[in-house]
Amino acid sequence: MLDQIGQNMPGGAFPPVNNQRSRFTLSTGAPGVAPAPGSLPRLRMQPAAVPPGGVVPQPPLAPLATLDAYYCHAGIGGVALNALPYVDIPIAPGPADAHLLFTTGMNGCALFVANAVDPAAPALAAGHWRVLHDPSHRSLAALHAGNYVIHFAAYVDAVQPGPVPAAWAAAPIVRNYNPNNYPFALPPPAMPMNQRVITNFLWWDGAHWNFGSKHYHLLGGSASPIDAPPGAGPTSTQSCAL
Repeated sequence: MLDQIGQNMPGGAFPPVNNQRSRFTLSTGAPGVAPAPGSLPRLRMQPAAVPPGGVVPQPPLAPLATLDAYYCHAGIGGVALNALPYVDIPIAPGPADAHLLFTTGMNGCALFVANAVDPAAPALAAGHWRVLHDPSHRSLAALHAGNYVIHFAAYVDAVQPGPVPAAWAAAPIVRNYNPNNYPFALPPPAMPMNQRVITNFLWWDGAHWNFGSKHYHLLGGSASPIDAPPGAGPTSTQSCAL
């Protein structure tokens, strides 16, 4: 279980780069400060200039691993579909490709994997899918109207997707990443600054890309592996093959 993406870019810059591929390490997210009891390590993006096999140490927690992964930036709410940042991933990645895809922590956005895009958008190469993180959580009908065909979509509830467009040859895989409809803030007497955030990501298992989803809470700025509210029910953790 990982806290949302922390950044380690020159000058703190984190531009919406398309097709970004970076190396990631685990860190506390607070240099010089030991992790609080029960807190989670942060998945931290390394500067793009770091060579393969090289990492920038993150004291006090030394890098536990160096992960080669794609990173899909979240777009800005209200922008045109073709203006959303994206990552094109090979449907069947080879040894030289990254086998993980991370994105910003989610609490209302939608995550799409498209197998066809608008002719006016940057071309999608054969044998690839396009991944988009959409704060406007467009419905499937809106995506169809924008000339996209969706293979997979993850929404925060069961209402946002709407009906599947009849023109699509195959129905997409659609997942609700808050399947228990848990609130996005813990009720009192929880800490006054708390927020539910969901880590949604993709990984290749050698045969399929898979979607994974895990909930946690930010409590006063520290991440805690809390999923169900006090006295509530089942876990929200889920995965499925794409």
